[in-house]
Amino acid sequence: MKKYSFFVIFMVTQLGLVFLQIHKHMQFIKQSFRKQKNERLLVECTHKKEELINQLYAEQSRTDIGQFAKDHGLKSAKLSQVKRITHDV
Repeated sequence: MKKYSFFVIFMVTQLGLVFLQIHKHMQFIKQSFRKQKNERLLVECTHKKEELINQLYAEQSRTDIGQFAKDHGLKSAKLSQVKRITHDV
């Protein structure tokens, strides 16, 4: 009887270890896919950031600002028109 119960416990333990190994492998695969997805998202965000920075620099160029001012009928301000506001305490 002891040999039979030892054999049953041994087999159940072995099956449990096999299932745990399969579960560990499945978790590893799941995390690998998640990592790949996050790396792709990081690359996409980096490209989008670079694109937006380039767009910002393009819109800040003097020629574009001057063209915008001409299109909207804005005039240049003379230095005498600029007033300094001070706050005396």
